[in-house]
Amino acid sequence: MGYRPKRKIFALNFAGTEWDGLEASVRGLTVGEELELNDTEFTPDTVVRALVQRLVSWNVEDETGQPVPTTFEGVCTQDGGMVLAILNALRQANSGVSDPLPSGSPSGGPSPEASIPMAPLSPSPVNSAVPA
Repeated sequence: MGYRPKRKIFALNFAGTEWDGLEASVRGLTVGEELELNDTEFTPDTVVRALVQRLVSWNVEDETGQPVPTTFEGVCTQDGGMVLAILNALRQANSGVSDPLPSGSPSGGPSPEASIPMAPLSPSPVNSAVPA
């Protein structure tokens, strides 16, 4: 009996981005698919086809509130930038690279160096040439 690895499904969330509110579940890439994407010349057609092959579900609706299907035709009705954002988020999630850390950093507590006494040292004893 062999091991059958399960294909990952990534739940992509775009909170805090231009696509805030968008959620998409996308099947993870195999190593071969990742290499293929690296070698792909991205045209609108190849981007849409690459996404449709991996798109499991999303919460995209049309202007009347009806769900947009995850088919080639459905994805073609959407903004190209959004489609690229989904593919880029998938590649980032698939590679295990986390989002960048926030640019701000708390100042933290005071440095322990401030608690070290900084009084001048006592003078060194004068060295005499006579042995004791």
